[in-house]
Amino acid sequence: MSTGEESCPLCGGENHCGVEKGEKECWCMTVHFPEKLLNAVQTEQRTCICPTCLDTYKKEQG
Repeated sequence: MSTGEESCPLCGGENHCGVEKGEKECWCMTVHFPEKLLNAVQTEQRTCICPTCLDTYKKEQG
């Protein structure tokens, strides 16, 4: 699993970070990340969580 800025810290997949790609905004600036999901990421690995992991978490929580 990769832990680079372009990788999701949960699954290692691409997180599609717009800021990392030089854009002014990122998709993650328009969605809500539940605190419990954010807490699943160790502080030193804090990078954008990918849309897939966010969607999966929300579906699992009902």
